[in-house]
Amino acid sequence: MGPPFTSRRKQGSGLAFPRVTSWGTFICELCTVRAVIDRELHGSSDWKLLCFERMRVIDMAHFWATDTHSKYQAKIQAIRRFERIFGFQFLHPARLLRPPASPEIPLMWLHEAYSLRTSPRLSAEGQNLTLAMDTIRQLRSAASHYLTWEAMMTHPDQAFLDSSQRLLHVPCRATDGLAFTLFTKGMGARVGNETRPSVALLDRHIRFMDAALLRFFRHATSPHLRRKWALAGLANLVFWLGWLRSAETFHLRWCDFHIIRPEDGARHDLSPGLGAVLLRLQPETKSNRLATADVAIAYTTLSRLSLGAWFRRARLACLGSNPTVNNPLPVFSHTNGASWTSLFFRQTFLYPLLVSQQLQGDPYLLPFDGSPGNSIPEKFWSCHCYRRGAKTHVSRGGLHSGIRFKKATIIQEYEHARWRRKRSGERIDLQYQSWPLDERLKITLYCH
Repeated sequence: MGPPFTSRRKQGSGLAFPRVTSWGTFICELCTVRAVIDRELHGSSDWKLLCFERMRVIDMAHFWATDTHSKYQAKIQAIRRFERIFGFQFLHPARLLRPPASPEIPLMWLHEAYSLRTSPRLSAEGQNLTLAMDTIRQLRSAASHYLTWEAMMTHPDQAFLDSSQRLLHVPCRATDGLAFTLFTKGMGARVGNETRPSVALLDRHIRFMDAALLRFFRHATSPHLRRKWALAGLANLVFWLGWLRSAETFHLRWCDFHIIRPEDGARHDLSPGLGAVLLRLQPETKSNRLATADVAIAYTTLSRLSLGAWFRRARLACLGSNPTVNNPLPVFSHTNGASWTSLFFRQTFLYPLLVSQQLQGDPYLLPFDGSPGNSIPEKFWSCHCYRRGAKTHVSRGGLHSGIRFKKATIIQEYEHARWRRKRSGERIDLQYQSWPLDERLKITLYCH
């Protein structure tokens, strides 16, 4: 196979059938396509199906590495010699009355067609990037989701999930068949799964944005603008200090915030002058949807980043003197009630502020000159840049911009991000581990 199919493997080996002299049952693409669509072929659409089928067969053959094929061919020849000497046959080719036409075949064609799409982002050379295997594989997950429900409705007494969350019943789902296992592994080896993660933000970028947003908030001339800048300042620090994903941040409600003011810290067994912001995350955002997770953040960090102060500003700008304890309304929303999105936050606040810092000569941002694939929006294409930068920042410690930060321990990082992990996968000693609140606050208090 050739363009538009591509291969990341050496010498394009993923685009050709392995060199084998002895193979089991083989069915050409013409026979398979005719069997699946149950008619003769004609027209350009059928020609494309032939291409997808040929690429599917090649991908399935490359479930095994090329060296594995080479090594096993000699062994199969030894088996064949033994069969000839003693007059019997051990490796029997299948005798099929017609080619297989099972439902996973057209679903694999769909995977092949989807793999030809290009990513909206560009490579460093300005070329379009093909989709990663993780993106393509979501088609299989979507089909599995649909087929699971169908199996439950049609065969409730025959279908069950094993410990690996595989649906077992007779007949099994198309996506659980051996053919799809071989196909996915082989296609993944050809397509690859290399992604371009968003560039990580640095501590100085966060403090620059924090100061700029505070300045805009104080000079705002209308309640609408004060609300806008207050929410932006709050989101900036929730991302940086809480390590939250976009959906988890923008789905927060007012009642999900619990504030312990510094003057009230002693009542919660905290050190004098130490406050906290406690976030309660909704189960729908977690890997374990049976539990509600919480995130503990220091009210004000060592570098004077104050999430608590931004929450106070946002509450006054949005709710006035109304309480937040039982308020189920979303925090990050437009005046019409629609929730903010990652794209809105990045285009409205993150990118303009990074460009402003770039114009001031920030050496980290200067290389992003706006050429194809090398602009600030293309490098910081996700709010994941906050979490990557924050985790890197706390793991270093040391002196930054005149502030001496402590280096977080591995167990501190684990405990702070524990809400992202499945408790059932933890060691038993970690499952019973419960840190007091003041210990949980240290990673944001001393490392930020």
